[in-house]
Amino acid sequence: MTDEHAHILGEALAAAVRARQPSETAGERLALAAFRAARDAGAFAAAPRRRDDWRPHDDAGRARTG
Repeated sequence: MTDEHAHILGEALAAAVRARQPSETAGERLALAAFRAARDAGAFAAAPRRRDDWRPHDDAGRARTG
């Protein structure tokens, strides 16, 4: 994640948190919109680091997907 993407994500999440909504559902919609905006801006384009992948690994050291 680049600094620009981190900034975009931070701004979107901060706006979602600051917004006062009467119901939890509205807050969830804002958070989801912030996530989607960050995703669409490319914030999650980088492959995860191996240490961030907590899935169990097979004998060859590859993460199992199923």
